[in-house]
Amino acid sequence: MCPAPSAAPSRPAPSAWLEEVAAALWALPSFRMVPDLVLPAPPPRPPRPPAAGAPRVVFTGFPSHFSVAILLALLRAQVEVVGLVTSPDAHPVVRAENALSQIAQHLDVPLLRLERVNDADSLRQLTALRPDLGFMASFNQILHAPALAVPPLGWINVHPSLLPAYRGPEPVYWAIVNGEARAGITIQRVARSIDLGPVLWQDQAEIRPEDTNGTLSRRLTALATAALPTVLARVLAGHPGTLLAPGTGSYYTSVGHRRLDEAPSARMAERLVRAGNPNMPAAAAVDGRVQLVLRAEVVAPEATVGEPRLRFPDGDLRLLETAPMPD
Repeated sequence: MCPAPSAAPSRPAPSAWLEEVAAALWALPSFRMVPDLVLPAPPPRPPRPPAAGAPRVVFTGFPSHFSVAILLALLRAQVEVVGLVTSPDAHPVVRAENALSQIAQHLDVPLLRLERVNDADSLRQLTALRPDLGFMASFNQILHAPALAVPPLGWINVHPSLLPAYRGPEPVYWAIVNGEARAGITIQRVARSIDLGPVLWQDQAEIRPEDTNGTLSRRLTALATAALPTVLARVLAGHPGTLLAPGTGSYYTSVGHRRLDEAPSARMAERLVRAGNPNMPAAAAVDGRVQLVLRAEVVAPEATVGEPRLRFPDGDLRLLETAPMPD
């Protein structure tokens, strides 16, 4: 990758309330990707003059820990966030008051809930924001050429994998399930092909034996937020990014509540537990009732450590923490 220009210095957060939101977010031990985050009610924000010559940025994401952390970092950068975009079909909370609507209200910028981002009306709303750059951190719609062309500087996407490996919606989940030693995070230019745009920056982190989806997602998000000023400097300098070879890497689909009793081994079942926590926990029958499994450990069949446990050819999976299956 070409040498990057020096990163522009970051600005203070736009308000004390957003500082409190950021502090509370980063105090969490793990991050959820579920778009249901609601914040304490925001107060009015005193006007803040835009940074001199700052590019106008539209942010696209969900009310999740991951998206909100990226947005908060963007608000500290030398850019002017002029609008937020989300997809209302992702979760019922997205249609109601949520973290993104609260931040938009606090900043006094529009929140566009776009069911079909490529429709003519959606394109009119995006164009009315007059963005120079689009920034995306979780979105469940593919932007077509007219939407990609709205901001002159293009669109940037944050994806939690070492692209081109683990393209698709659940990269952290699959990296843990597949027993990878390392996971990564990529910031790339957005192209029509899913997660195959040119790479502007990548980094990686070890997958620890105790890592859940949430703890690993938090560490990967921290890497991306720290790199944001450097990435923005690259974009403003016209860095094209490094092309990914078509047909390389891997793509994995979404997941549901995976059943542990269908796993081929105790070690795979244990990885399914960690990968599902906290976004989509694995499930198992416990005392005749299906329960979500939040923590588990592999033990020898002869170990006298108690029940409940599931039995597999390579050992037993002891269920340490369970919760009722939601209705």
